Amino acid sequence: RTGAVTPVAELEPVLLAGSTVRRATLHNADEIARKDVRVGDTVLVEKAGEIIPAVIEVVMAKRTPECVAYVFPTECPVCATPLVREEGGVKWMCPNAACPEKVRRKIEHFASKASLDIDGLGEEVVDLLLTRGLIRTIPDIFRLKVADLLPLKKSGEVWATSAACRNLMAPA
Repeated sequence: RTGAVTPVAELEPVLLAGSTVRRATLHNADEIARKDVRVGDTVLVEKAGEIIPAVIEVVMAKRTPECVAYVFPTECPVCATPLVREEGGVKWMCPNAACPEKVRRKIEHFASKASLDIDGLGEEVVDLLLTRGLIRTIPDIFRLKVADLLPLKKSGEVWATSAACRNLMAPA
């Protein structure tokens, strides 16, 4: 939702602290370079703060000639806008306010428990509403009518007639 492009390592599944981990944060381009992480490397992973899997180091003894340097993108992987980085900053950002991924994530966050806590308006429903063109911005959520939601799918009727949803919608 902020536009930060955050690199993530795709891993062979491994059991770590009670859960199967398939992805781990690489933090940012500077960390990838500092740790010399390459595509195909064997890495050590730990749960930062006992929650977020993070690559902590490369096992150099297992590096093969097939491991190639990772080239950080210069464009947003979603909207192809050139990425920018504040002087002295570590995050590469997509500056495009209309980037579809930023829009989707902002709406998801707005509807999340940490924000407005809109029951039933999670990732799947937000994606469906965006895909069908029923919303493009956060205010569009409040313009929805029951009739807009009924044709979506089986859960459209359940969600459209829920008390939480009725309180948000524009009058018919």
